[in-house]
Amino acid sequence: MKRNRQPTNGQNVTSRLFFRFFACYAIAAPAAMLWASRRDVTVSIGSVGTIETAFIFLALLGAILTVTKPYLILLTLIKAFYDGRLLFKITAWARFGCMGILSWNACFFLLILSLLLFAMTAARAELFAFMVTSRDTRLLLSRPFAKFLAEAAILLALSLSLYYLWPHLLAKFGMLSY
Repeated sequence: MKRNRQPTNGQNVTSRLFFRFFACYAIAAPAAMLWASRRDVTVSIGSVGTIETAFIFLALLGAILTVTKPYLILLTLIKAFYDGRLLFKITAWARFGCMGILSWNACFFLLILSLLLFAMTAARAELFAFMVTSRDTRLLLSRPFAKFLAEAAILLALSLSLYYLWPHLLAKFGMLSY
């Protein structure tokens, strides 16, 4: 029996791209946690907000690159490994009693929020790169690029909230001293 799947069209292309990046992340994150459990985990806790914001900015940069698809997939894998190592370190702190369950839940929620924001940003960037094929000065003066810049400004504003929430959360629970 054959499933009735709709082909990719203008209405569902963003959700399918979002699912692609989400699935890639979901496959790589457990591997990163397993890898982190076998080795010494070195994650700079003081720069978590900066790095999470940089991932969003780098995903937006993928919209104007000529090799968008492999770049965004590789960036998703790197983000999954970084977040997996970070989650492993935060879980280890909670297990040893350095962090309570509420602070672990808050950190986990921020990781999920950054994943969703990253996947949406990567999906929108790849869609823009596919729809607009020119990569010269005409691109900078086009209407689709202005529309993408407006979307990018909103996504960067949301990532700026991650930039401010991570240090505030970790300082509140005393984790920045580690």
